[in-house]
Amino acid sequence: MNLVFGRTTHCRKHETTVNAFFVRHRTGTLCGMSPSGDLFADITTDLLFDMFDVPEEEGLGSLLHAARQAHYTLPYLALSVLDRDGHTIGPAAAEVLARARRRARHYERVLERVSAQTSVTAMKGPSLSHYYPAGVLRPQGDLDLVVPDEAELWRAARILCEKEPHGAWVTLFGAPERHLAFTLTWDAEEPLLDPQLKVELLTAALLGDFDAVPVRVRPPRDRLLSNLVCLAEERLQRDFHPRDALDLYAMSRHPLPTAAELVETADRYRLAPEIIELVRYAEDLLPIGRFAHVAPVLAEAAEEERQRRGERTPAPTVSGTRYRLRQGMPVHGMLLGRTSDSPDRTSAEFHWYGEEALLLTPLGDYLLVGDPLVSPDRHAAAVEERNRLASAAGTADPKQAVDDLLDSR
Repeated sequence: MNLVFGRTTHCRKHETTVNAFFVRHRTGTLCGMSPSGDLFADITTDLLFDMFDVPEEEGLGSLLHAARQAHYTLPYLALSVLDRDGHTIGPAAAEVLARARRRARHYERVLERVSAQTSVTAMKGPSLSHYYPAGVLRPQGDLDLVVPDEAELWRAARILCEKEPHGAWVTLFGAPERHLAFTLTWDAEEPLLDPQLKVELLTAALLGDFDAVPVRVRPPRDRLLSNLVCLAEERLQRDFHPRDALDLYAMSRHPLPTAAELVETADRYRLAPEIIELVRYAEDLLPIGRFAHVAPVLAEAAEEERQRRGERTPAPTVSGTRYRLRQGMPVHGMLLGRTSDSPDRTSAEFHWYGEEALLLTPLGDYLLVGDPLVSPDRHAAAVEERNRLASAAGTADPKQAVDDLLDSR
């Protein structure tokens, strides 16, 4: 880093210059410097132009277009930054931002309501928002809540289902200890323009890749390490995108744990390669301060993890429900009919008929599948089997059974 006192020089990508008061990365003022010399990570309009590599002369419309291309939530963040920085935004854009803020507040109320009655831990979104500057919205696509056990999962789910969901599905994963995820969706305030509201309840925080990286039930207790691990874990399911870089940048104002703690955490959670990839991805877009030193600290742990993964025989791709359950691979549950509360049931139960299985839960019955597509005949057979069980138990609603069967066809 070149120190230039008394003036600020022009910066290009991968170059950083500093004057007495500001750190600049490429063209935008990104961080302030406290009297103690510590950096505080601000998110400004200049930063967004810089991060998305949009020339300022192309205007705010081009900036919003680049944000939209990068990730569907980033236009909301960009609008909040423009609004905070004093830029004029029209009434349509102002309404988009207002809806995004109401959406964030909705998730806050959901978390408050569920937390008041059950034991849940919010992952990623609410915790990461803590690091963002005042006035800058870190928009959430969904809300992930980790619960200590299945009984607590269904208690939380019943609270959420007080407002009937638009959709619901279950996922079983892990072996020999089996875990459960229960996902609920509702229409957004403006369903034609905004993504659905979604809450996911899980009995394990980190799902791994269902092969070389195992399920890990609890995240690190340290907030920063927990968020770092959760961000890195995303790479097992998808590529990193600019919101991940912004999250890391926002976290960079806080002191890091010791090198020994970083190595121990990365090794315990099997994520050293992903943490390094996240850091390198983020530092190509933003100045990430202390995090820039993480990659060399974890280099040895990352190499050991890559060797460990390379020595494993890849799990075969099999769609059979029995096999996938035995191997701990994800098996998804398609809701048969509507969510309905079964007060006497406190946990999910399997019902096998041939090679097919239903999962009978406190909040509806589900056909378990390992295939991405399910034929109408297979779904209709599951509905018929579910209705047969309900009739035998004396709990069937004849009209609802007919409706469900017609829907399945």
